Amino acid sequence: MVWQENQCDRVYSKVIGDATIAQKSVAELRANIASSNNLGVFLDNQIIPKLAQLTDESTVLRARCNAPDYDGTGVSIERPAMLREMLSEWKGTINLLIRQINNPPNMNPEIKIASLTNININQLTAAKSKFKDCSDSFCPEMTVIPAGSFLMGGNINEQEQQNVPAQSRSYELPQHLVQVEKAFAMSTYETTIAEFQAFQKETGWEVEGCRNWETRNGVFNMWYRDDLNPNNSGMNQTPQDPVVCVRREDGRAFAKWLSKKTGQTYRLPTEVEWEYAARAGTTTAYYWGDDLNLDQACKYANVLDPATVVALPQTSGWSLFNCTDGYPFTSPVGKFLPNNFGLYDMSANAREWVDDCWHANYENAPSVNRRWGEENNGQCNFPVLRGGAWIYNTYNVRTAYRNAYVTSQARSIMWGFRLVREI
Repeated sequence: MVWQENQCDRVYSKVIGDATIAQKSVAELRANIASSNNLGVFLDNQIIPKLAQLTDESTVLRARCNAPDYDGTGVSIERPAMLREMLSEWKGTINLLIRQINNPPNMNPEIKIASLTNININQLTAAKSKFKDCSDSFCPEMTVIPAGSFLMGGNINEQEQQNVPAQSRSYELPQHLVQVEKAFAMSTYETTIAEFQAFQKETGWEVEGCRNWETRNGVFNMWYRDDLNPNNSGMNQTPQDPVVCVRREDGRAFAKWLSKKTGQTYRLPTEVEWEYAARAGTTTAYYWGDDLNLDQACKYANVLDPATVVALPQTSGWSLFNCTDGYPFTSPVGKFLPNNFGLYDMSANAREWVDDCWHANYENAPSVNRRWGEENNGQCNFPVLRGGAWIYNTYNVRTAYRNAYVTSQARSIMWGFRLVREI
């Protein structure tokens, strides 16, 4: 799986053909293995779905490359650099799965119940209350988010003020009213490396490879590297930094594990939940205000600032904040002021996966809190990120900012997650 410039149709046709051959071989292998066999379960739950997913994604992208409205310029999510890294990420995933076939991970690991606090949290629990479902170090502190309503998305005035690139403006339009009918709980902090390591230790879950900012062939961009992973991002991180180099599916797997540990329902947030919780009653560009002088962010967030430019001089021409936050890369979670709901790092530090399928604008978006699925041409293999990251341009740290990546296997040194717990 190697990208070739100006050969999109040819590249993806080959990927689809190779995946079809692999699917036939796996089907033959699977036919000779009992359903209860660990390898059989591994094939059913990992190999077979992954090959189908690769075929689906490649089919969509091949069609997009040949579409009259294909846009490979600027910040388009389907520009050639994104398609190139899609193939690199998939190659890394397939290589890991090939190695695992010979020694598959335990597909039914013993999950021990956590040290439960048995705290009673319900719809009457006071907003902003903090709690933990277990006393173990891997159990995240949760914050109760009240029911309510809000205007979701950006608006033209904000986009003009903040110099948002024209190409991506439609992603956050039209602004629309959404009702959040029930309270829910959200992680006070982003999921940390230490918390994710506890999950990996008990389940044997593996993640390999990650996009990194570096220069290759004279181009500073996100380039995939096989040697990076959640435990080695290439940055000087502490166990209390947000875990990065994780995919949306890794966040979902962590949530499933934590649900089993606690007996509660944890999951990735919907886009509605994420933006509602991030805004915390505000209507400004950032949850600390419009910040037109770009000098207030460092009180609230780990953002692109002069310290990052010193560490990565290639970012010197980017749109950075006029303040210093003290961290050139990620910071430990909770080092800055929270928003009005008491949540930390909702903007910047690590960008965060949400559970919805990708829709290129808010036309016909839900008016209530629910996951927006494949209806309205949703692309469910293309995961959505919210919140900006430590290296993002100022306008991409706005609360309304949203986009997606054209592969389910996307992971980078900028992207992590936090969870919602149902009440």
